[in-house]
Amino acid sequence: MHSAEVNRAAIGVVRKPHGIKGGLKVTLYSIDLDMLQNLEQLFVNTGSEWRQLTLRNCQGYDDFAILSFNEISDRTEADMYRDRELYTVREDLPTLNDDEYYIDDLIDCEVVDENDKCLGKVVEIISPGAHDVLLIQQGESETLVPLVDEWVVNIDIDGRRIQVNSAEEVE
Repeated sequence: MHSAEVNRAAIGVVRKPHGIKGGLKVTLYSIDLDMLQNLEQLFVNTGSEWRQLTLRNCQGYDDFAILSFNEISDRTEADMYRDRELYTVREDLPTLNDDEYYIDDLIDCEVVDENDKCLGKVVEIISPGAHDVLLIQQGESETLVPLVDEWVVNIDIDGRRIQVNSAEEVE
């Protein structure tokens, strides 16, 4: 989620510890390893405070990365970061083209269907595997929409609005 006081942007989520020396298995969002290695500041919200982390090493695989940080030295400490998002200062991220966005930019966007009916707001981006999924909430109701061209018609980051197809339109 956004961290307004410093304008941080989420770049990935820690899945679980890796190895005995404090490595973290991480699913990266909109960045690759080359971009990650150039980031000077990474942060984790521990629930009570923001903790700054210094990247020591990273290795990439098909759909995840193994990251090691100077501040995390063993598996027990690494386990405290399970399911926590990693952030960086937004200004440290490369400038994007007009048709590009960072996953974190989708949080709090209004979602409408092809008839402009409001479906709610994006509250979370889920990364279950093949593609990301928007978790949309309106009141007590939650809807999942795959973040793929077949479902998502238009993303207007400046307007904070996403237009999606309904299930009938996709079939």
